[in-house]
Amino acid sequence: MRTLRKSVIIGYVLMLLLVFNTKAEAKEGLPNILLFTIDACRPDHFSCYGYSRNTTPNIDKLAKEGALFTNAFSQSAWTTPGMISIFTSLYPPTHDVDAKGKTLKDNVLTLPKVLKGNGYTVPVLPKFVDISNYWHLGFDVVDKEQFQGAEGEDLLKLLEVYKDKRFFIWYHHHVLHLPYNPPNPYDEIFRKDIVNGTSTDSAAISIVKRQSIIKNGSVNFNDMDKKVAVALYDGQLRQLDDYIGQLMKKMEEWGMLDNTLVFITSDHGEELFEHGFIGHASTSLNAKLYDEIIHIPLIIWWPKKLKHKKVDELVQQIDIMPTTLDLLDLPTPTGMQGRSLLPLIQDASNDKTCSSIVNFEQRTIFCETILGGFQSTKELEQTKLRCVRTKEWKLIYTNGLNGDKYELYDLRNDPKEEKNVVEKNPEIVKELKEKLFRWIEAANQK
Repeated sequence: MRTLRKSVIIGYVLMLLLVFNTKAEAKEGLPNILLFTIDACRPDHFSCYGYSRNTTPNIDKLAKEGALFTNAFSQSAWTTPGMISIFTSLYPPTHDVDAKGKTLKDNVLTLPKVLKGNGYTVPVLPKFVDISNYWHLGFDVVDKEQFQGAEGEDLLKLLEVYKDKRFFIWYHHHVLHLPYNPPNPYDEIFRKDIVNGTSTDSAAISIVKRQSIIKNGSVNFNDMDKKVAVALYDGQLRQLDDYIGQLMKKMEEWGMLDNTLVFITSDHGEELFEHGFIGHASTSLNAKLYDEIIHIPLIIWWPKKLKHKKVDELVQQIDIMPTTLDLLDLPTPTGMQGRSLLPLIQDASNDKTCSSIVNFEQRTIFCETILGGFQSTKELEQTKLRCVRTKEWKLIYTNGLNGDKYELYDLRNDPKEEKNVVEKNPEIVKELKEKLFRWIEAANQK
């Protein structure tokens, strides 16, 4: 552990040097950066990820030109820990912003701070940093009155004002979050084929359309309700995709598109009845770490430097910060717990790159969440779920007031995680528990 702490300290010293001592010539030719995150977003409902419905024609175009990651994972089952992991390249136990009311330590260097030290302007809309979970990230909060607007309109106003500056802008779109109630025609675009001509909502669907929090088990959904709820979710995704098309068109009109690095990703996924209910930790008050919750989209688009590549290796939210710095040819200090994805995107043209790809193929994913997410009471905060995931296996560990519980899933033969085989595979359980507890110990070295 001493070696780990020393490594982290050295890493952040190097980051300080990076921020304050970067030479002016290193700042030339850098692109704008747009980090577009989508709340409660499932990649398996994107057309470009193989979904049967035509939900994402505009995002599909970006995926065909950029890097599409098929196995990207969040670090948590709710928004805050995952987003802070994106901005710090630290796991939730390390950055410690894992419950409502917690705040990042002011001396932790973040992606906005590093980019600001390299000549970027880093504006953020006030609504994204108005709670203590998002303080000390290093953004410059803009005037609230100047950028008011409906979801998405505020981003367009922000981009227009900053279009002549080198910017890093983060925008978090909430359209997929409960309630699922898209406007016409998106409410009917995928629903009309499954409701047999009737548009009358059941009691369950009325709740889905109205409430942002639906406590686990509080509503009974029949088979038709489930189909309608998914159709409404998909309608919201199509609504989002049309906005993406509008956004890219505007950026092209303003002459910034060719020199903008775009990330499309998510804070976490969303359960759509795969394991008994709907939502995620903060909306169901019953956290889970199955893949529908932690599997997220990740698309990186920058035609000026990147060619299309489909990447199947396991990657995580903590990889976004080092990848960004690597794409900009800026140093990536050792204090970060993620790694650059650039070797996976570019052709394996040298031994170093090939070695990096081998390391990714052997990679392990780690996640952690409290039971009720942002809505957790102090009692709910005492239950933590953690998982360790490889390409073949996932071990989920629940530690709380009712003791310890383990679940093991054979992802090759049971990708939907329906059969807990923890009793049948003691050697696998032992191996994964060792990995998980080593990670917990290391990640808790703040």
